[in-house]
Amino acid sequence: MAHILITVSEFPKVTETFVLSNALHYQEQGHRVGIFHVKPFRDAEVVHPHARPILQAGFTFGWFDRRSAAALAAETLRAPHRVLGLFGQIGAAFWREPKRLAATLALFPKATALARHCRREGVDHIHAEFAGYPATAAWVAAKLSGVPFSFSAHAHDIFLTQSLLVTKATEASFVRAISHFNRDFLARIDGFPADKICVLRCGVSLPQEVPVPDLQAGQPLRIVFVGALLPRKGVDVLLRALSDLPQGFEWSLDIIGGGSQDASLRKLAATLTLKNVTFHGPQSSDVVRAAMAEAHVVVVPSREGEGGRSEGIPVVLMEALSLARPVITTRLSGIPELVEDGVTGLLCPPDDVDALRAALLRLREDYPAARAMGRRGRERVAEDFDITKTADALLTRILEV
Repeated sequence: MAHILITVSEFPKVTETFVLSNALHYQEQGHRVGIFHVKPFRDAEVVHPHARPILQAGFTFGWFDRRSAAALAAETLRAPHRVLGLFGQIGAAFWREPKRLAATLALFPKATALARHCRREGVDHIHAEFAGYPATAAWVAAKLSGVPFSFSAHAHDIFLTQSLLVTKATEASFVRAISHFNRDFLARIDGFPADKICVLRCGVSLPQEVPVPDLQAGQPLRIVFVGALLPRKGVDVLLRALSDLPQGFEWSLDIIGGGSQDASLRKLAATLTLKNVTFHGPQSSDVVRAAMAEAHVVVVPSREGEGGRSEGIPVVLMEALSLARPVITTRLSGIPELVEDGVTGLLCPPDDVDALRAALLRLREDYPAARAMGRRGRERVAEDFDITKTADALLTRILEV
């Protein structure tokens, strides 16, 4: 039995269900699991019922409370050259990025407390689920405790900045990329140890197959969007695409999720006089799955966000295809590795209103073909994105260290 520690930025987080699913899988295999979250516990987060048992595995330390301050002092006395060396590496990596430098230095006392926790609790391996601050915390804790560490590369955690990334990768046991797109991106970074990269997917649970609803002539096309209401999700593109569909094209749109764009998107829908749009806010997994089960199509119109923020392979696409629902999404990052245009779904260029509208028309005109794509999508998920397989693959790699 191994003691595995997972590091994340925020916990629990509905958009990172794979973290909880992986932790549950490790526990089911008889391993001891802890989840260190950099930021405070998210009390208001909607937690899926199946994941609630893992919440007790989460913990953190204060930014500079009694424990973290004592840990920093003790580690500095125990290994002053090592601590100063870590400070020097951080400063050299981020001197041109003062905000990230300040955030990383603020994290340092917590990371030293994490190192003491790892030694005291007999942690065997630290795995950071994200290459940014979680990997930095894991790197510091590993350097001070002697426990091996690894990290996952998902999306904007590697796109926004590459500072310190080569250092962390060089000292990690392995680097897990969730897509071939990410693997290739990392391998192109000067000095990055490409031989340490392994492509291991994220995944979702594969539910029992539920028949896809029929779409009769004149029946409204039921469209569902699930995700955070943020600029990079492209919901405004979907609303604009719906605003100019041909007369007689009946539809309804359910938007599930919350975020900074909630008010502006509601205003846009009103401005475009879109009367068949319903904003539901954040919902539990049961509600989300029920909405997908009743949908004719799930649309994920992602775009690249500010500063390079981007999707990896959105979990919502995996979930929709696990139910064999037709999907429309964009050619972005690793998405085409799951959604192959015309095979497991329809792809559009990001930010292309006309292309998204054309995809909706194509789906409506030949819905049997769309249903066939959904079925093939489910087969793709079962083969490459089943959480049981993906979590086991990552666990196997961790245990090999």
